[in-house]
Amino acid sequence: MNLRFRLIFVLMPFFILAFTGKLSAQLCQQGIPRSFSLAMASDTTDVVIIAPPSTGMVLREDEQNPIPYRFALNLPVDLGIGSSGHWSKASDGTNVWRLSVKSPGALALSLYFDRFVMHEGGKLFVYNPQRTQMIGAFTSLNNNNLSTFATALIRGDQLTIEYNAPDGVPAPEMHIAEVAYAYRGISDYSRQNAGFNGSGPCEVNVNCTEGENWQQQKRSVTRIQIKRGGQNLWCTGSLVNNTLNDGKPYVITADHCGNLSSAADISQWIFYFNYEGQDCPDPTKEPVFRSITGASLIAHGGNGGDNGSDFFLVLLKSAIPDSFNVYFNGWSRETSPLSPSGVGIHHPQGDVKKISTYTKKLTQSSWAGGAVISHWQVQWSGTPNGHGTTEGGSSGSPLFDSEGRLVGTLTGGQSSCDSIDLESPDYYGQFAYDWDKNGNDSINVLKYWLDPTNLGVMTLNGWSMSVTEPIQADWIKIYPNPATDLLYLRTSGSAGKQLQVMVSDLWGKMVLKSELSPVHGPEYQVNLNAFSTGMYLVTVTDGERQVVRKIIKQ
Repeated sequence: MNLRFRLIFVLMPFFILAFTGKLSAQLCQQGIPRSFSLAMASDTTDVVIIAPPSTGMVLREDEQNPIPYRFALNLPVDLGIGSSGHWSKASDGTNVWRLSVKSPGALALSLYFDRFVMHEGGKLFVYNPQRTQMIGAFTSLNNNNLSTFATALIRGDQLTIEYNAPDGVPAPEMHIAEVAYAYRGISDYSRQNAGFNGSGPCEVNVNCTEGENWQQQKRSVTRIQIKRGGQNLWCTGSLVNNTLNDGKPYVITADHCGNLSSAADISQWIFYFNYEGQDCPDPTKEPVFRSITGASLIAHGGNGGDNGSDFFLVLLKSAIPDSFNVYFNGWSRETSPLSPSGVGIHHPQGDVKKISTYTKKLTQSSWAGGAVISHWQVQWSGTPNGHGTTEGGSSGSPLFDSEGRLVGTLTGGQSSCDSIDLESPDYYGQFAYDWDKNGNDSINVLKYWLDPTNLGVMTLNGWSMSVTEPIQADWIKIYPNPATDLLYLRTSGSAGKQLQVMVSDLWGKMVLKSELSPVHGPEYQVNLNAFSTGMYLVTVTDGERQVVRKIIKQ
């Protein structure tokens, strides 16, 4: 991490939903804007021009204050559905409201709503002028108790907001107070900026052999788009289990990531799950991911690590769908014996999920010369596919012991991909210190939240929310994955039998149900031509056995 001073590296997301490309989106419902499906003309009549910031002055400020890394300024606006944009009637009778926003020179734009109340039946979309990136539909299911909302980035300096509703549905209460203007730090394919494929060359993808024994834990890890007043940051967090084993969506990260965010800011944080390469080599295309907007602060402590363990616990405002296939980390609040080995899993510089390995015992330490022994000191080891360290954006990421339990969250350190720093130490706030030592009030400790029935346990196993997916199913092979036009199924012991195949998207909507007969021998085919690009769940049964597999349609 090369954190002789603390790094909270930031970068904003890239493609959110490439309408003609990958299926990645915020928590939303199915659908496309009426202006797309009915071939309505692009909205050019109402384009609000927002004056860009003085980039020269901003960059000079960044030189003077390099940490945290700032990539976007939130420009104040006053845009409401009652005072901006225009209404029209689509040919099928749908009421359509559209507004375009442009801020010249922006690398990407994002919207922050200080009023967001959708009524049942209404749908909101955001897309770029070329209609190649789109997010939505956002509906009443995206409402929260603070009536706030935020959208992830749309590339370029212009976007369009479109609302659709049938007659009889009240207009939403919708007001945009800020537009995030990204002026640097947006990933590009030359790898000159952070973000996708922007982390250091020593980092190890989580699906290399180093991650084989950590496939459950990796599903807990989330990249967090932090809103802090008028700026945005990247940090890492992870889902954490509680003694009720009820899947309550607690996310733990670092106090130095969140302690300057207001309640309204936190309600507009965006949590990205499943952002990882499928294999060991760096992916050439951005992977599929899912995201959820909004959380509320539950507890925090350590004053950014200066006088405690540096933790920040939030509760997501939306339930996590089963199809996200997440895992809630087990934990240990023991400090002895010291863990002899383990890993950290994180999103360095906003990149896909990486894994770093330690093979030397953790040691107890303070942070940055402080007097409080509240941290674990870890030294990373070289492995077959690299020498994982941490970087900006890794802050708040989980540290696991040899039993696969969460024992700390990253504050900072000196490690980096520079050869002289590969084995320099990093420091993780101890989960044991988080538990009950940062203060006496429930706002400063974890125990009241993660042990609500006061069982007093020292360790807790993880809890899995997932689609049942057997590790092995030797009676059938499903290939290729990713697939393009055809998916093949080859069976053993079922030759000649009919197979029942169901395909559903990651929201659980069934998109195909069919009985298949073999094409020749034990081989069957599923035609994917009509499927949109993205990830799907394929369920296959021969009447006696069943298997569920995730596949990607390219």
